[in-house]
Amino acid sequence: MSELTLSERRKDLLTSMMKDAIYEAAVAVLSEHGATGVTMERVAEKAGVAKGSLYNYFPNKLALLQFVHERAVEPLKQKAEAIFRSPRPALDKIEAIIRVWFTSIDEQRSVFNFLFLDTSARELLKGEEASGRAFAIEVLSAIIQQGVDEGVFRPSDTQRTAWLLFGASRELCDLQLTAGTDWPVPQLVEDVMTFFLHGVSSAADRLPTKE
Repeated sequence: MSELTLSERRKDLLTSMMKDAIYEAAVAVLSEHGATGVTMERVAEKAGVAKGSLYNYFPNKLALLQFVHERAVEPLKQKAEAIFRSPRPALDKIEAIIRVWFTSIDEQRSVFNFLFLDTSARELLKGEEASGRAFAIEVLSAIIQQGVDEGVFRPSDTQRTAWLLFGASRELCDLQLTAGTDWPVPQLVEDVMTFFLHGVSSAADRLPTKE
């Protein structure tokens, strides 16, 4: 494959810079107006570009929202994939992935508030959200199976267990956003890991039984 010419490299750099500016503008408009209030005009104005220039990159509002979703979520998927493929023990992998989730939410509250809680956005992006959930469950399920093989987790339906772990983490993320709380990330990670490993029973190895 031939190397890019100087002109092509400049064009790629300009495109990257333009998309960075559009992303920041879109997040700002979303934070102020929600998904229903997002218009191409508002985003273009916030980004300091002509509306026609915005259409050169995104043909419509849905494409713009999909871009925002991908820009926010893709780094999480890449980090989770790298953790999954690392030679670490299963327990360390799960803790690291959960830490990535909570850290990202904490650092980018405005965009995840839109992605997770805006009803209109969730309807428009339900395909992207379903794909992201499926990816998370696939990775967690594989890591849980690794833990079973290592002897640190007891055998279980790994997919259902992955859903339980993902659901608990996701609900805490939503609560962090809706309640405006400022729980420290290390504490959230510890809470999820403790619940995942030990539940709420005082008997570490025995579930309560019914009479």
